[in-house]
Amino acid sequence: MGQIRLFVLLFAVCFFSCARTMRTGAIIDRYSRAECVPVRFGPGIQPPTRAWDHTVKLSDGVMAHVSGAALPGGRIDVRFTSDGTQHTAANAGDYIYPADVRFDDRAGLLYVKASGHRAVFGEAQTWLFEYDLRQRRERERALVDPDVLPPECPETR
Repeated sequence: MGQIRLFVLLFAVCFFSCARTMRTGAIIDRYSRAECVPVRFGPGIQPPTRAWDHTVKLSDGVMAHVSGAALPGGRIDVRFTSDGTQHTAANAGDYIYPADVRFDDRAGLLYVKASGHRAVFGEAQTWLFEYDLRQRRERERALVDPDVLPPECPETR
């Protein structure tokens, strides 16, 4: 039984620490150029936190409702108004919360920055997710250095 625990621990250490942190790259550039999805602070959420509840429109007319909040187990979901289907655009896992959401209407891409500390080892992490709204799938995700990213979008009133 002890060998199994050791194997699981070693696997977890490698899984959470072997990902290389990016300081440059196309996903960082695309996220930095994308427009902010309006974010509000605490609309009906306890404790109050950053939250998204906004419909975006792609250049070809497709509309998608973006929602989520910076909460434990937080994720960003997208519901397509044409058929009502819902997809998860970004889910970084426990203790890594959505922090910023941006949108490129011409490319039809949604970007989510998620930040926090992994529960097992407590190390700070920042992830970028790129979700293709036309193909309805995640295109890319990357562990990034938060110091190379632009400031998070300000809350709207």
